[in-house]
Amino acid sequence: MDSEPTGLPAWLRMRDDGVVVSVKAVPRARRTQVVGLQDGAVRIQIAAAPHKGQSNAALCAYLADAAGVRPNAVRVGRGSSGARKLVEIDGAPQAVAALLVARLGPLTGTS
Repeated sequence: MDSEPTGLPAWLRMRDDGVVVSVKAVPRARRTQVVGLQDGAVRIQIAAAPHKGQSNAALCAYLADAAGVRPNAVRVGRGSSGARKLVEIDGAPQAVAALLVARLGPLTGTS
């Protein structure tokens, strides 16, 4: 059962076994970094080409590091071949959400 505590950003949704992050992925960047918000999703530039899953793997590794979880606890749940993705991160929902909000920094842009 999903829980939606108040104060969570629109791009982050909690689940019983982790969180779901809404992402707008921009491949072929100089480096992998968060650059703001776009239409309620975290806009992340990815330093990998969208070829044979390379950009998805780089995105998952980046979010695993930001969330403080193992890389195999992160996967693209929806949108693996598109720019808009829902990335699932397994772990203690409160802890993962707190780390993501703290480590991704203040996000600005269109929401």
